Parts: sequence; structure tokens; C-alpha cells
Amino acid sequence: MLPQHTRVLVVDDEPTIRNLIADALREAGFDIETAANGVEALKLMQEWLPAVVVLDLMMPRLDGTGFTELMRLNPRYASVPVLLVTAAYGALEAAEQVGARALLSKPFELDHLVDTVSQLAGTTAVPLPPQLDATCSPVILPQPEP
Repeated sequence: MLPQHTRVLVVDDEPTIRNLIADALREAGFDIETAANGVEALKLMQEWLPAVVVLDLMMPRLDGTGFTELMRLNPRYASVPVLLVTAAYGALEAAEQVGARALLSKPFELDHLVDTVSQLAGTTAVPLPPQLDATCSPVILPQPEP
């Protein structure tokens, strides 16, 4: 079961994808906020610190790369794990470049999303009902030694 108020910030410019991810995580028991780009996400994080950020790479205004660069400059946000969710070519290299802790390539299965977010948050989520399951295994990236 999730600790109360396990917060996840979903950042994606596509409303359909953003809402699908948010709904799946909400149903699994996470407390969700959403943003359409990196600017909105950084503004939100000033008041609402998430346990995990689910992040698209290609977005207008401030993309995933710019967002993570700015996020890492703030000591309050620097250690928040990022799950990169993207259809971009070279996604693994991009995930490593932005310091993502995990990567899901679009399209992906919702149960993989929930499991990966749970791992990153250090929690156990409620399993999703089969009808919510949408295809690609997550990649958990090795972290450099401190």
C-alpha cells in the first residue's frame, strides 16, 4: 500500500497522454499533479514537492532536458527521481543525459508505468485492473556512484 500523499508530477504536453498517465497513477493510489511543460512543472514544484516526476522529453516552452537541468540546480528538487516517458529517437541516450532514473518508451503498458513509479518512490502501488492496461518494458538506469 502507498504511504499517504505519495506525490507524482506528470509533465507532458499531450493532454491525452498526460491524463492517461495521471488517471492510471491516481487509480493506483498516488497523489497527482500535472503540467503541460517544464515551465509549469517548475512553478508547481515551488509549492508541491513530488516524490517522482514522470516527464516527456519533447515539449514546447521548456522541454524535458531544460526542465531537468533547472530542476537539478535547486537543492530541494535535485534528488527527485525522474521517469522519462518518450517516443523520441535516442531515448536511452536522452534519459542518461537528463539524469533520469528510468525510461519508458511510448507506447507502454500502464502496469509498467505504475510499477516503475512505485519503485522510484520506494512504495508498493495497488495493482491496476486489467481493463486499464494499455506496450514496452521499462528500463531502470544504473546510477553513478556518489
